[in-house]
Amino acid sequence: MQTKLLINLNPLRPPLTGIGYYTKNIVKECLQRNIEFVGIKNGKLFSQPEINGLIASLEDHSNATLHSSSSSSSSSKKKMVELLRSFPGIYAVKHFLVSLRAKKILDSLAKQGFIYFEPSFVPMKFKGKIITTIHDLSFITHPEFHPIERVNFLTKMVKNTVSVSKHIIVDSDFIHRELLENYSVTESQVSTVYLGVEDKFRTYSKQKTAPILDKLKLTENEFILSVATLEPRKNLAKLVGAYRDLSDEIKNKYPLVLVGPSGWKNSTLFDSIQDLVANGNIVVTGYLSDIELNYIYSSAAVFVYPSIYEGFGLPIIEAMASGTAVITSHSGATAEVAGDSALLIDPNSEKAITEGIASILSDSNLRLSLQKKAVERASFFTWKKCVDDILSITQKL
Repeated sequence: MQTKLLINLNPLRPPLTGIGYYTKNIVKECLQRNIEFVGIKNGKLFSQPEINGLIASLEDHSNATLHSSSSSSSSSKKKMVELLRSFPGIYAVKHFLVSLRAKKILDSLAKQGFIYFEPSFVPMKFKGKIITTIHDLSFITHPEFHPIERVNFLTKMVKNTVSVSKHIIVDSDFIHRELLENYSVTESQVSTVYLGVEDKFRTYSKQKTAPILDKLKLTENEFILSVATLEPRKNLAKLVGAYRDLSDEIKNKYPLVLVGPSGWKNSTLFDSIQDLVANGNIVVTGYLSDIELNYIYSSAAVFVYPSIYEGFGLPIIEAMASGTAVITSHSGATAEVAGDSALLIDPNSEKAITEGIASILSDSNLRLSLQKKAVERASFFTWKKCVDDILSITQKL
């Protein structure tokens, strides 16, 4: 019997971040399969041609020219989002309204035998079988990384997710173990399904990368890169502190480039780096287009991702696929994803981060070895395999 799959498309909104990328790549892969496949977004049913159009529109947006994170409009939008997040019950109200708008369609699809795949923690009410992805449990283990209203919402709703979902997908064995420790689920109810890396993350010629490097006043293989939403969980304060402790010779040759949209609770970070930005030692790019991001990954001397907590750590394999040596945290999902193909460090030690960066920049053999291992490791993670695993679960249901 042909698989009938419904996917919640609400995470597909620009600019795409983690769960948005996850949803987009699963949807793109599903569009290539011989399955009956529909989506729902803001209460509207999307056919496969309409989903194709939505994906194309998102990719056009993602491939637009460099976005400025410092514009007054971006700043105003950020302040408005932060204000809304602080309202008591805001997440619950939003979820209720989204579910209410979709109710008739969801009820109809359940009667037709569709299986509902929810890519983001909390499914809408559905009378059929549900598969939900729970990406991490940071709202339990590190509530300080989130607005209190998000913590309260997820604490309440993920418990319900576990009870209504026929199967739960997690991004890593690390989260698999955490889920079993924190909820009443059986081993057979949970599957680890690794994320993939897109083919466009690869090595590029200097000719290709020159325009973005010139725009940002960077030199090929002469900068340290970190790609992440600029927020506390990504541990950028420790990275900046570690960078300060590098020798002047290294800092003057290798600026630290911070790529990513502005996140929650980061004003202290921006205040702390003003002198380094003024000196040209730190470059904050804000959000980059997809192709600019591909070129930046490919051009870096080293990629540093000392995140304190991750469900997976997608930037790690994006950097690896781009042929860049990687430094990341020595525990949790980041260590699981990186394997022995990265330099693993204690994310809580600025000294360890400093020494890791210095060792790769000063030892060409180490750097070349990590670059080779990185490409091999990244080839293990594909969106095709990810969707194969998801469809295998739906078929068993």
